[in-house]
Amino acid sequence: MIESWNECVIIQLPDLDGVQIVWTPGRAATLLSESWPIDYGVAYLDALNKCTDAMLGTYPWEQARDAFLEAIAEAKVAKLR
Repeated sequence: MIESWNECVIIQLPDLDGVQIVWTPGRAATLLSESWPIDYGVAYLDALNKCTDAMLGTYPWEQARDAFLEAIAEAKVAKLR
């Protein structure tokens, strides 16, 4: 069973059309590794690791969401929710 966050994160990335609605750490990890506007930074690396670990079941899901929000702020990604 795939769990989802209690609240989605809606962002707009420069290289992707439309908004991205993120409900899971797996989706967050995919965006971070494949479409993120930067590939460096403390928050970026932390979020990538925590979201990947949460996807594998070795890290708390909601804490991975918090790390993803920090990566959003660090990269100055447009957050709509």
